[in-house]
Amino acid sequence: MKSNPENTLFKNILKLISGEGIGRAIGFLAAPFITRLYTTSDFGILAVFASLCALCYPFCTLRYTLAIPLHSNEKIGINALAACLLILAGNTIIIGVSLGFFHSPILSFFASEDIDAFWYFIPLAFFFHGTSEVLSYYATRYRDFSTIAKVTVTQNATGALTKIVLGLLRFNVIGLLIGNIVAESGGLTLYIRTYWQRLKTGASTVSFRRICFVFKRYINFPLYRVPSQLLLNASGSIPILYFAWHLGTGTTGQIGLAITMLTVPVAIVCTSVGKAFYGEIASMGRECSRRISALTASIMIRLLAVSIIPFTLIICFGPWIFRTFFGPEWTQSGTFARYLCLYLIFRFVYSPISDGIFNVFEQQKLVFRLEVSRITIVALSLFIAYIHNFSANGTILIYSLALTAQYIISIIVIFYILRRASR
Repeated sequence: MKSNPENTLFKNILKLISGEGIGRAIGFLAAPFITRLYTTSDFGILAVFASLCALCYPFCTLRYTLAIPLHSNEKIGINALAACLLILAGNTIIIGVSLGFFHSPILSFFASEDIDAFWYFIPLAFFFHGTSEVLSYYATRYRDFSTIAKVTVTQNATGALTKIVLGLLRFNVIGLLIGNIVAESGGLTLYIRTYWQRLKTGASTVSFRRICFVFKRYINFPLYRVPSQLLLNASGSIPILYFAWHLGTGTTGQIGLAITMLTVPVAIVCTSVGKAFYGEIASMGRECSRRISALTASIMIRLLAVSIIPFTLIICFGPWIFRTFFGPEWTQSGTFARYLCLYLIFRFVYSPISDGIFNVFEQQKLVFRLEVSRITIVALSLFIAYIHNFSANGTILIYSLALTAQYIISIIVIFYILRRASR
């Protein structure tokens, strides 16, 4: 018979998966319409934009959001939220002013001249992403996964609807960019309405001294988790920027769609399981390491079982699936998806449990080392592809195989941490 923590965890996972599932299903069902309203080059520009934003996102709150669910004291929890909002406001201003004066040289440095005309969307996406992240972790503190699920549905629905409406109005790539920002901001009012009274009451306990305590107590988050998250995001962004630089926005749009569609099953489960798992083990504490270890093994086995069928279908029938659903011009995207599945199977098993384990057991330095190894492997694989003049398919294949090896190593590290803690 399952333990109470495991029962609670699976109930919370179901709540989150319902929200993620409905939200992602909306995005997935809207995709065949969206791909017929925009060109492959439009999707390429969106992919470059999203990749650059991903490189900025770790600086939204310097990863202090991870501290919001951890401390049992309510006053520290609300002060952690206040600290995150202060950092977010300051960094949004810094990014906005920097791009306002130097957007051309900055974007040129990242080989992203194609989005130079749309630089002002980056600070907006940065701010709304950070706000959503802060409020999501505040909801995680109270394990209010029903609200998180509702917000997720709202974000996906409003984002997809915006892209379709603006596409019909011939907004071209601007429609995709605005839809992307709307997807980040949708549902934030629901968080605010839900927690308004609690936030208003807690505001009286916010003080400079307590905020400084949060900064000092969780200093390892900005020291190690910001570089780690930056490297993690870079490992996904670098291939997009490489393709945009080396092969143009058309091919970049193809790989961008492949990555976007593959994140439907990955994001549904990884985000849902990850938040529920983190909330559960954070409440248990690392002194319950044996229970956490058993729970981790149980979750990973289930994740592996769930991943086999959908990824096998993509590997076998990827080009046909993409051609049928998104139009004949997207067949190449299905081939890219076939190769990407090789590493996504292992990411699917690793990602949901990694944040919770590393944060609860305070292994920030180890996370940083793993991310250094990941970005090194990614850069090396692309360098090999470049000097040997690999085709687009060959480049994606070697990239996927390199990440497969890295994720296997990361899974082994997770079990090493749990075994050492149990002793």
